[in-house]
Amino acid sequence: MDVKRLHEAERTWIAPDTGEIINIDRAWQASDRRIAISQRQRALLAAAGQDGPEARWYVLSVGQGADNCVNNLLADAKIEHWMAQQTIVVRRRGRYGMERPKDKTVPFLPGYIFVKVVWCMPCWEALSGLKGVLGIVGGVERPPYVDDAKVLKMRADIENDPEAVKAMLRAINPGDRVSVDDGPFSSFPGVVDTVNENTGRAKVEVLIFGRVVSVDLAIAHISKTF
Repeated sequence: MDVKRLHEAERTWIAPDTGEIINIDRAWQASDRRIAISQRQRALLAAAGQDGPEARWYVLSVGQGADNCVNNLLADAKIEHWMAQQTIVVRRRGRYGMERPKDKTVPFLPGYIFVKVVWCMPCWEALSGLKGVLGIVGGVERPPYVDDAKVLKMRADIENDPEAVKAMLRAINPGDRVSVDDGPFSSFPGVVDTVNENTGRAKVEVLIFGRVVSVDLAIAHISKTF
């Protein structure tokens, strides 16, 4: 016991000003992590963190269970990204029966994360160096990008993201031609009658079998056609 205490004491340091006991090994490990993240952040920002019209949305594939890790690394590097999430109800059996249900946030598309970058090979070299990243959907040479409007629509539909809903509301105006993407009127064309910014919904005059029907729809369930 005395030997163990002596060994533990040798790996600690007492701060003279506060008297705080600091484990040296843990302090070194934390410092190494900060340095690694800083280097990774510089590489990402130099290669991909450019803003402008050339930045587009791409889809990274990540390892099983690595979604949150990659999401955090991208956040640390200040790279614009989106990991689709959903809230589920978890029910567990405890010692005395079923426990109270709890809400849990989980990835909606496990294994995939959207990133908005200016694509180039140095960009891929930086992103592929992130722990957990396996590849990019469509291949490294010329990966297909996802339109901003589609990403906004997914964010509004999957997560009911207020910012995404506001952006879609600004893009759709009375008189616009749209198509219905979800529900019983899916694929039918229509014309926007009114838009309610408070509810994030629109009244659309949908043409169904030759008849015009007024339908109240969530803004995330319609797409503008040109």
